[in-house]
Amino acid sequence: MALILTPLFCWYVREDGDAWIVNAFVSTLAFPFWAYLMGAVAFADHHDGNLAVILVLTFTVVSGLISPRARRPRRRRKQEEPEAVMESPRLVEALAS
Repeated sequence: MALILTPLFCWYVREDGDAWIVNAFVSTLAFPFWAYLMGAVAFADHHDGNLAVILVLTFTVVSGLISPRARRPRRRRKQEEPEAVMESPRLVEALAS
């Protein structure tokens, strides 16, 4: 049941600009590894603590290679720069005088 709720939770807590689909995918894949590490009842007959640690560490390293696609940068309209821009004196110049 929790495996099904994992992507729904990722969708629920998303914010604008988040790659929530990639996060939901990786989180759903990570859930069985985490459950095995915690000694979930589903894995009670096959639980080995050393194997669980190795699997979680391996998954952690491999999941770091998964990244969302970079979004294309939006084109900005060129704004006209003001003709005369007054520059304030630099701190070094102000202290030297």
